[in-house]
Order: sequence, then C-alpha cells, then structure tokens
Amino acid sequence: MERADPSDPGHRVAEYLDRVRSLPADSVTGAFAPPIPHERADPHDAFAETFIADAPLYGPLADLDLAVKENIAVGGVTTTCGTDCFEWTPDIDAVAVERLRAAGATIVGTTDMDPFAFGTTGELSARGPTQNPAVDGHVPGGSSSGSAAAVAGGEVDAALGTDTAGSVRIPASFCGVVGYKPTFGIVPTEGVVPLSPSNDHVGVLARTVETAARVVEAIAGQAATRPASLPAPARLDFVDDLGRDPDDLCFGVPDALMAAATPAVEAAAEAAVTRAAVALDAEVDSVAFPEAGAAVDANDAGTVMEFAALLERGSLLGTGSRAGLRAALRRANERLGALPDRVRELIETGRRLPARAPDAYGRTWDARRLAIRRQQALFAEVDVLAMPTTTVPAPAFGAVPGEDGPTVLDTVENTAPFNATGAPAVSVPCGEVDGRPVGLQLVGPPGADGFLLRVAESVERALAQPSQSTNTA
Repeated sequence: MERADPSDPGHRVAEYLDRVRSLPADSVTGAFAPPIPHERADPHDAFAETFIADAPLYGPLADLDLAVKENIAVGGVTTTCGTDCFEWTPDIDAVAVERLRAAGATIVGTTDMDPFAFGTTGELSARGPTQNPAVDGHVPGGSSSGSAAAVAGGEVDAALGTDTAGSVRIPASFCGVVGYKPTFGIVPTEGVVPLSPSNDHVGVLARTVETAARVVEAIAGQAATRPASLPAPARLDFVDDLGRDPDDLCFGVPDALMAAATPAVEAAAEAAVTRAAVALDAEVDSVAFPEAGAAVDANDAGTVMEFAALLERGSLLGTGSRAGLRAALRRANERLGALPDRVRELIETGRRLPARAPDAYGRTWDARRLAIRRQQALFAEVDVLAMPTTTVPAPAFGAVPGEDGPTVLDTVENTAPFNATGAPAVSVPCGEVDGRPVGLQLVGPPGADGFLLRVAESVERALAQPSQSTNTA
C-alpha cells in the first residue's frame, strides 16, 4: 500500500481538516431565561419583535425599559436584520444585552432597521418604513431607525443601536434625541450581526445624555471571551462627573464640515456652539480636517468590501462570530435577490472591487491612518470638535437619493469620518429647521468617553436654557 507523502499539500490539508472537524462546538448556556412574548403598542412601526426579557430586580438600570436594534442578539428571539433573506435565532444574548440585563434593565423588544444596516433613512426594511415621531412624513434616519423612533416616541427610555457610518447619530439627529457612539471597541460587538467589523460600533439612543451615559457605562468593557481582555478591565466610569462643567474648554469647529450643511442647519449649529461657549466660558476655534472627505470614502468602500466577504465566508478571519450566525450569513448569500436594489448593488460592488483593484482594501486603511493622525493633531489644539451631526434635517420619504434630494453619502458626510478614526461622538438636539430637529455633533479624543459625555451633558443643559438676545455692533 502506498503511503501518503507528508510533503504533499493535499495530505497536509486533509490532516488539518481532520483536526478542525474534531474541535468541540460552542455550547454556552444563556445567563438569563428566554424572553416572554408580550404585545405592546407600536404607533411608529419601530419594533421588530416585542417581549419582556426579565432581569434582576435591583441594579443601576432597574428603572429603565430598553429596546435593542434587531441585529443585536437576544437569546431565543429570531432576527431578520430588516430583510427577507436572513434569519438567525441566537441561543444566547449578545454580550451588551447580557450586561444590560445584569444591570437590571428590562428589555421590551427588538427594533426595526434598514436591511443588514445598509441605509441612513429607515425606509428600506422588509417590514416597511419606520415613522419619525418628531415630524410626520419625513424619514426617521437609519439604520437604527426603530431604536430612534422608539425613544423619540416615548416607547422606551433608551435603545441600543449600531453605528458603522453614522447609524446611531443620524437617526438621533433626525428624530431629536441623543445618540452616542462610544470609542471603537469600548462596547463589545460579540453577538452582533456585523456589517463592517473594522467600522462597527454599538451605541445608544436616549432622551438625555445622562441616560445614554448610564446605559453605556453598564455595557462597556471588552468581552471576556476575547483574549486581549483578560483579565477583565476595570469598570469604566461615565456618570460620576456629569453635572460638573469642564474648565478651560476649547471647541474646535471644522470649517468644511460646518460649511457642508445647508445654510439653515449651519446657522442652527453655529448658534448652538456660541450659546454653549458663552454658558461654559469656553473658547471656539476654527480648525481644518482636510482628510475627512477621504475618510468618508474609505469608510464606504471598506464597508462594502468587508460585508461582501462576510456573506461569502460567514465571518472574517479574526472576528470569531458564532456558528449559527456564520451559517445564517452563508444562507443569506444565496438569497440576495430579495434585497432592495440599492443594497444588492452595494454588495455586488463589494465583491468586485478587490478583483478589479487588489489594493483597494489596503488603500482604505491608508486613508484611515491619515485621518487618525490629523485627528490626533487636532486634539492637541482643542478639547472637543463641534459640527452639525447631519448636513440636512430629516428628508421626506423617498427623497434619498433623488434628483432634488441629498445622496446617501451626503447624510454620512459629518458622521462617517469618526467611524474611520474610532473617536467617540455624540449627537445632541440643538434646535429645529422648518419644524425638523437638528443635531449638534460633539467628538472627543479616542478613549476620552467620560470627558466627552461630561461636555455633552453641559452643552445639553446650556441649550435647554432660554436663549438671550445680544446686541451686536
């Protein structure tokens, strides 16, 4: 009998296959009992599923009802990610959801979203569009559309969302609520259906900065199943310093990002920065961020390439996604015809880009590193960046993209740069244009989330005070 040649590549592959197939499967039991189905009113079509996910009676979030975006796993609850081609019923909660429940929060449902989190308007879900509680006939923003609508409509105290190019902050701006994207990696994404693992952030929408800070404080810290987080990190403190105005504050206003907004939005944001600076005895400096536009393009191209690869393989190397999720993504890859044309075209673009230009993905990272270095230089000069969250207020349904409406890239122009750089960013309501909310985006240095939230809460209080007219010469 002829013996196999150990140097033969086929022999080596067979050997590795045998070893991989003998590895044990993940069979973790959830920390909490499965949710109990529970009907509730849904006047704005915000929810995907409604239920009661019980938690301990006591804890720092025991007074809060929360919802979570449908792409964040709740054990025993099926998610479709806003599509007709994907279906996954996770066995256990996402790490962030498990931490919410451990902190005493009651989870009352999952919220609707744009398909696979591709979208900034909240009108493309297979279930139909989500309504904006703040302004009838206009989009709520996306892709965390249901989370924003549930908060703005008073259905929940806060809701988790995901933010890959602005998907927490855009709907916060359009619906007139607070939207906070923490520093990249502070909140674990384990158990979240990925869109772009290098850009995805788990964030929160709430009616106040304080509530947002409480929620993120409860879920922050890397997951214990990631080797880099062992031993477990100390508890992060985002709440204790709230209510105390920062000293010697300097706001940096990126000229191009301010000017990118419509004149009315620009005026509302400038007025908000001026009011906040007067109330906090802060300085305001103009700054340049010329790499921001390239960062938007890098975020966009990198996202479509990463998601196309995720669908084909079930996961990207190094991300460690769950077996059921990997299988669900591969099944969805065979059913993409059910997706809206725009989403399907983006996925196909993500497939073709690396073949047409093998260096395309690497170039997105080159642009990101340039933006990160510029950002570091800016925070050596100023404490916080301030600009409109979105360049336009909530467009009408069907206006994006349109002949006379903004493009999708227009809606992420001021938000996507900070996914590419990983900096924490928060959108705070700062006024209205023609009855539509406007958000002021504040961005802090990576890792300085506690400081950023303290500034944001101070700005929130300053903007809540009655404005006083001043005479100008």
